Amino acid sequence: MNIRFLKTFCDVVDSGSFSKSASLNNITQSAVSQQLAKLEEELGVPLIQRGGRLATATEPGEVLYHGAQQIIRSYEKMLGEVRSAKDAIRGVLRVGTIYSVGFYLLNPYIREFFRVHPEVDLRIEYSKWNHITAAVLSGELDLGLVAYPESHRTIEVQELGQEELVMVCSPSHPLAGQQSISPLKLKNERFIGFEKGMPTQRYIQQRLKARGIQVNVVREFDNIETLKRALEVDTGLSILPRASVERSVAHGYLSCIPFRDRTAWLRSIGVLRRKGKATGQAEVMFLKMIRTMQH
Repeated sequence: MNIRFLKTFCDVVDSGSFSKSASLNNITQSAVSQQLAKLEEELGVPLIQRGGRLATATEPGEVLYHGAQQIIRSYEKMLGEVRSAKDAIRGVLRVGTIYSVGFYLLNPYIREFFRVHPEVDLRIEYSKWNHITAAVLSGELDLGLVAYPESHRTIEVQELGQEELVMVCSPSHPLAGQQSISPLKLKNERFIGFEKGMPTQRYIQQRLKARGIQVNVVREFDNIETLKRALEVDTGLSILPRASVERSVAHGYLSCIPFRDRTAWLRSIGVLRRKGKATGQAEVMFLKMIRTMQH
C-alpha cells in the first residue's frame, strides 16, 4: 500500500476537500481522485462519502484513517531521523522560503550565516508557500519560512515576528504622497494583488471585507517582483509588505503609504518544521540567528 496515497487520503479527511489535499501534496485534484480510487479498489470498500459539500470518511474510511495516521507519523519520523543523521554528517541545512521573505528579510541573515558558519552547506530554495509546506512535510526541506504559517498535525510552527503591510502605488497615482491613509480610500480602486489562495492575499481580502471595502481586482500575480513591475506602469494600487518596496520607493519607482491603524495591517512570519524530526546543530544555529529578525 502506497504511503503517499494514505497521506493524500488523510489530508482529504482532515480538510474535507479534494482540492486542499491536492494543494498540500503538490498534485492535481484529478491525481487525488485517482489515488483514492486505487485505495478503494485495493481494499474493496468505499472510503469517502461523495456528493456533499465536504468530503467525509465512510465507516471503513474512518478505520483506515486512524490506522493510516499512525503509519504516516512513524514513516515521517523515521525519514526525518535518517535524513537528519545524513545531513549531520554532511553539514547540510535545507531551507525553503517565499520570495518576499527570502529576498527582503532573510538575505542579510543568509550572508551572515555563510560568513560565520562556512562549514555548513546551507541550501536556500525560493518557492511558493504551498510547495514549501509540502516539502517540509515530505522531508525534502528541513525548515520553511512563510507568511501566515498554518498549523498542521505533523508541522510545528515557530513565530518569528511581524512586518507592516502598506498601500503601494506609482508616484503618479492620485493617492500617492499622503502621510497615512484610511483603507476606506481604497474602495472601488483598481487593485493589483497576489493570486487567490495565497496566504497574504487571503489576509488582505479578509481585512478589506471586514471593513466593507470592495476593490476592483484587475490583475493578479504569483510573485511579488512581477506585481511590483505592474504597479510601476499601471494605474492600480496594491497592499504589500513595506520591506519589499523600500528600495523601489527610494529610487522613485513606487510610492508607499502606511495605514492609519498600522497594528491592523501586520503580516506574521513563521518557521515550519516537521514534528518529531531530530534537530541538527546547523538548524539550531540557523534558528538562533534568524530569531533576531525585526519586523
